[in-house]
Amino acid sequence: MDNWRNKILKEFTPQVARLTLVADPDGLLTEEQVIQGLRERGFELIHFEDPIAFRYACESKYRSRWDRGELTELVVLRAEMQNLDTLPYDLLQAGRKLSFNLGDLFPNLSYPVVEALDRSDLDALYRAQLQYKPDKLGDNATKDFVLLHVFEIAPELIKNFQDLLKTFLGKHFRGQRIPTILDDRLIQVLRKNDLFEDWPLEQIVPDRNAFFAFLQERWPVFIDRLAGKDSGEISEGSQTYGIRFNGPINLPFEDDNVRVYIDNLFYEGLLRPVPHPEASKNPGPEDPALVIPRGDFVAKL
Repeated sequence: MDNWRNKILKEFTPQVARLTLVADPDGLLTEEQVIQGLRERGFELIHFEDPIAFRYACESKYRSRWDRGELTELVVLRAEMQNLDTLPYDLLQAGRKLSFNLGDLFPNLSYPVVEALDRSDLDALYRAQLQYKPDKLGDNATKDFVLLHVFEIAPELIKNFQDLLKTFLGKHFRGQRIPTILDDRLIQVLRKNDLFEDWPLEQIVPDRNAFFAFLQERWPVFIDRLAGKDSGEISEGSQTYGIRFNGPINLPFEDDNVRVYIDNLFYEGLLRPVPHPEASKNPGPEDPALVIPRGDFVAKL
């Protein structure tokens, strides 16, 4: 049972009870595949929100069918509620009662951390839980577990600029939607490394646009370096490059782990080419990683 949905759906066996009452504070039964699984088992789902609207829907759609002896298995869903005590007495008397929440699905992980995840991320987390069988984890340990096994980010393994760029490129190029509490944890761990002291992590970790703007500012610096411009001159002339974001102005774009992203960054318009006076002397090759308009200069990486 490597799917969290199966743990829920196994509780819905046809012809056990025609009325099932469910407390669903985390909205697990409203997930598309769970709804589909219930329908395939012959269950119909109705939300209990407004008592009058519920009574009308129940009486007009289901009561007559039950009176005719038709087999209709109804699931009454009480969303955002931990218990069913607020349901009408006659329902509580007649219905089978169930409750599902993230704490039951992930008993050894921190509930607030798991709750922050998108429901589409639960599949990878559930598989990791089955595979690695973690002991009871606190908030930070759960965040690290989720970062590693759901988003493939290991903050403690980021030791240098190359590692940092590779991690952020993977995160932002794929457009990963990582909850704020996990971005904050990533920043917290990285701040322990003095090498990243002046990096604008609070801006470029959570904000995809800020990260690529950070790279764009430093692309002309990289081009100048490839053109043979003195590194000291580059460092002293940071204002001439229009640098707005803090951090190092020389980035290792030529590193193998970074290079693999460069062509796609230009193709997707996430990085823009820049003109360079050396273009006429050393025109860029016809390489998809270096698609630069005429008049620009890029050396072969």
